[in-house]
Amino acid sequence: MTKHIRIGVLAVALSVGHVALHAQTAVAPAATTKPPAAAATTKPQAAPGVATPAPLPPKAGEVSSDPIRCWWKADRTAVRVGERFGLVLTCSVIETGPITVVPVLNQLEPGALSLTPFEVVSGGPKVDDVITPPWRFIQREYNLRLLSDGFFGQEVSIPALTVTYNLASKGTGQQGRDQTYILPALPMRVLSLVPKGVSDIRDASGQTFASVESRRFRATTATVTAWISFAFAGVLGLFALARVVGQFRVKSTHAVKPLPAASLLRASLGVLRQVKEDSARAGWTSELSRRAAAALRIAAATALGKRVAQDFVTSDMSERDGQLTVFTGWPRRRRVLLSAATTPTTITRELNNGHGPDPRTRSSAESIAQALGVLGAAGYGRATPENSAALDTALEDSTEAVRRLRSGTLWPRRATAAMRAFVGL
Repeated sequence: MTKHIRIGVLAVALSVGHVALHAQTAVAPAATTKPPAAAATTKPQAAPGVATPAPLPPKAGEVSSDPIRCWWKADRTAVRVGERFGLVLTCSVIETGPITVVPVLNQLEPGALSLTPFEVVSGGPKVDDVITPPWRFIQREYNLRLLSDGFFGQEVSIPALTVTYNLASKGTGQQGRDQTYILPALPMRVLSLVPKGVSDIRDASGQTFASVESRRFRATTATVTAWISFAFAGVLGLFALARVVGQFRVKSTHAVKPLPAASLLRASLGVLRQVKEDSARAGWTSELSRRAAAALRIAAATALGKRVAQDFVTSDMSERDGQLTVFTGWPRRRRVLLSAATTPTTITRELNNGHGPDPRTRSSAESIAQALGVLGAAGYGRATPENSAALDTALEDSTEAVRRLRSGTLWPRRATAAMRAFVGL
């Protein structure tokens, strides 16, 4: 029996020597990142009655290091009773060679941490560990406060903390016995919020009547601004609703609002661009000349303020010679047939009646009149290859004239003209 006891004691001693050998971690000096030093002690829990062998000395070119180091850091050195302050716990563990230090992190959670007489109110955000070989840094944040009234003007230390860890082998995955690391206490100065003759704690508030009145004024201003914005939004919503309802309430094709000048000129430009593409692809024909002339008649009537026939028809109504088809309206699209009885003679008479338009409109109308003469002759006569160049020139000049007329009907140009007229008055 004595022989068996000796064999058991020898086995335990060999196991302790194996763990101590792994704890003696070899680190090259050039690659070592040393965290802030802390006056702490590491106490392995040795088996009773078994002597722990001394660690082996490091090899040449290597230094020994503690497997784990921890330190506190508070965001202030003096606190008031009831005041919350931040406390950060940082631990660095070895991760190199054949061993890895595995700390028990559950005991560092805010709910499991006891730092009497301080109270752990909450924990900070959890962040990933920072790995800088051969170290792995673990950090935990806490919010603490002191509620006791017996420490005014004294130094109260955040108590020492015991961190449990063990050494694990990377190759076999085996873990050694638990070891402890004792983190030293951190002294904190406690300030007083109350006079010495008072036994209660008072809440120090920096609010005054002036600050309350200022906040009340800002709240009133914000409320009034919000109601004004809601009122504008309601008015605009009513206008939009009335417009949508009006689109659906129209039943008669004659009780519709005529298209504005900008829409008429846009339709004319679209037809002229289509005629230009067709003539460039298949050459000029009498039909293309008449279609371009119809678009120019509508544009000239719009520029001179003459009536443009607008017939809102159904899809089964066919388009006649001299008419253009456009679609308008949303969400319900309607088909409109446009036509005008403008001739070069009509344009010239309107320009010379003493009540002619402005110079910009006059120049555009004159270009349209010249193009109407060329396109009308080709549309109702015989198209020949000799007049193709003249038709191209007339189409190009008239298209540019219609484009100038349309730019004058857009709202920026109209606003500028109204402003000039107001300044002139």
